[in-house]
Amino acid sequence: MLTLESQAKGVLLVNTAKEKIAYLRGLLEGGNLYGKDPSDRVIWDQLMDILDDLAVSINALGANQDELTEYVEAIDSDLMDLEDEVYGDDDDEDWVEVDCPECGEPVTFEEGFLYDDDVQVTCPECGGVVHRGDSFQDFDDFFPDDDEDDEEDDE
Repeated sequence: MLTLESQAKGVLLVNTAKEKIAYLRGLLEGGNLYGKDPSDRVIWDQLMDILDDLAVSINALGANQDELTEYVEAIDSDLMDLEDEVYGDDDDEDWVEVDCPECGEPVTFEEGFLYDDDVQVTCPECGGVVHRGDSFQDFDDFFPDDDEDDEEDDE
């Protein structure tokens, strides 16, 4: 004989809200759990009808959510393609890793800097020069050191 407790455990094996409501309806009808008063049955029937409506609404919301998710994923994919078209594919850029000659730390930079004559790449750890383009001009070359002015004043 199935007890109410073992029947209640069976609810866990049911998947959808509609299936759970049907199972509950079967428990009410099969176990004669409506009560002795005929008005109790009317109340239970109304509650079960409300639960049926809720289950239909939940299923419709789930279907709409699945459709919207699919739509948003398609938009995201199209946007990614458009960004690649407009801005270029950043994944294709090559990177170079060089050890700093002063501190030995690895320094990573875009390969394009190797072919740019007006660039200097420095180590973020110690400030040492890792790569200098052929035409690079340091701003310090444009301004004389203050030390040289001080030496001339002393003479």
